Parts: sequence; C-alpha cells; structure tokens
Amino acid sequence: MYWVSKRQKKLGPGSRCEVWENTRLVRARNREEAYRKAVKISGGKPNPTNGGEWRFAGISLLFPIYEEIEDGAEILWAGYGRIPMSRIKKMVRPKDQLPIFDDSDPSKNG
Repeated sequence: MYWVSKRQKKLGPGSRCEVWENTRLVRARNREEAYRKAVKISGGKPNPTNGGEWRFAGISLLFPIYEEIEDGAEILWAGYGRIPMSRIKKMVRPKDQLPIFDDSDPSKNG
C-alpha cells in the first residue's frame, strides 16, 4: 500500500509516497485461490483518509504455510518511508513472476 496526498496531482516515476508492506495469511486449497483471496483482501480500491488515500500497489510475495491459520490474519507489516513510485513498481510482481507460480520447482507450489 502507498499513501498519496491530495496535493499530488500526478504520480511520475520520481514521485515519493509513503509505503507500507503488509503480510497477511489466507486459507486456500491451492495457489490460484490464495492469489485471488490476497487480491480481494486488499480491497483493490483506494482507501480515503484525511489528506489523501491509501492505494493498493500489488503483491510482492506469495508463499505456502502448512500450519493451521486464521483466514485474513495480518501477521507482519513493515514501513519503508517515502520512496519513489519507480521503486514501488519494482517491489510488486505480476502473478506469473511470483515464486509460487514457478512450476520448474515443484517444492514452491504448495
């Protein structure tokens, strides 16, 4: 998630935004269901706040956990401070580039 001030009209590669990375747990039967649930939990729409809004940038990592978990539990978060949009885009990976979708190594598929 990254925060965009109401004063920021356009975001270019050098625009700096406050960034937070959340780690959440989802219960899923397979990696496809896990990915869909992760995107759904994010809300996908901007979350307005006083002075701006939080926006979902995407998923940076998806991996299996084999212990019992509570669906949707947030287990970790990390603040990165104000970083440029170009770096935010590098942190996020398209679905097909997430390690869990690498079928060349069956141990990553969960």
